[in-house]
Amino acid sequence: MRNFLLFAMLMGAVSATTLAEDISFEVGAYAWQENISGDVTTDALSGDIDVEKDLGFDHETNNVFYAVLEHSLPFIPNIRVQQTDLELSATNNASFDVGGLSFSGPVSSSIDLSHTDITLYYKALDDRMALDLGITVRLHDDVSIESTNITTGATDSIDADGVLPLLYVAARYNLPHTGLYIGADFKGIDVNEVALYDYRVNLGYERPNGLGLEVGYRRFDLDYDDDDDDVEIAVDGAYIGIFYHF
Repeated sequence: MRNFLLFAMLMGAVSATTLAEDISFEVGAYAWQENISGDVTTDALSGDIDVEKDLGFDHETNNVFYAVLEHSLPFIPNIRVQQTDLELSATNNASFDVGGLSFSGPVSSSIDLSHTDITLYYKALDDRMALDLGITVRLHDDVSIESTNITTGATDSIDADGVLPLLYVAARYNLPHTGLYIGADFKGIDVNEVALYDYRVNLGYERPNGLGLEVGYRRFDLDYDDDDDDVEIAVDGAYIGIFYHF
């Protein structure tokens, strides 16, 4: 009996050591220089509002933070959690009417599309060429588009929140003996009132100690249409970030 218990403890220790060796973590952040374009329409609005020409939105920089856990356990997905800060503001001389309110002269506007992504995925390929397939749950706590007439104080806004399930696909090719890689990922859904597409292409370098640098391009397209509001917005631009893989 004692020998059996000793054998069981030894096998448990070996299994725990093997599992620990097969677990990897990655944490990272990148600064995203964004350019926003598109139109907003409501039933109370006389015509469309162009977020660039009418509201004056231009380039801004926001931050993205993420953490990744990967392992070798069968049937249990890997997980990636990402927080994207996507708040933009602008001031411009505008002229439009909303629900009987006149917005003429200096108008201050803000758009908040910040969100948290929780991605569960499996590795279809995991060699020099890597391919991940899974599902992303996107949490939008407070999506808002708001404009205020600085002179009169009149304010109009569109607000929404919700949870969206997105298809997730990511691919990466590691260039042999260089530490360099090229990659791309895609998250998207097109159902009922919402079409959302979010994708990146990137080039990175990872040192043998796990410290790395990545540059790339990200684009976020949102088309939201219900009985009262119609929003078609695209946010895109280059980014640069750092990460540590251990």
